[in-house]
Amino acid sequence: MDAAPNTEWPDEFTREEMLEQQSRLLIEECHMLQKELSRYRKNLAKLVDMHSTVTTERDKLRTALAHTQARLSDCLRENSAISNRIGGLEGCRDQLAEIHQAERQRCSTMAPLSKD
Repeated sequence: MDAAPNTEWPDEFTREEMLEQQSRLLIEECHMLQKELSRYRKNLAKLVDMHSTVTTERDKLRTALAHTQARLSDCLRENSAISNRIGGLEGCRDQLAEIHQAERQRCSTMAPLSKD
């Protein structure tokens, strides 16, 4: 009934075998982490490139917006000047219409010369 402590079972490992197995696992994990790190670096490089592209596009759009705002300001100023001129011309037209109306009334009130 004496169990031999030195008996090697198939699932028992020596200290060296366990350390060697841990070493292999660590090496494999390091390789996996290195692959992931490489993949993350590539993704980061893509993101940096995308950011650069978007930044360039944003700057172009800001420039276009500034030009558009300047043109809009010029158009609004020109529109104001044209509106003022139209208002002045309409006022002149109204005054001229009043003058013509007054002249017609004056002419109609004058006694027509008789043809006798």
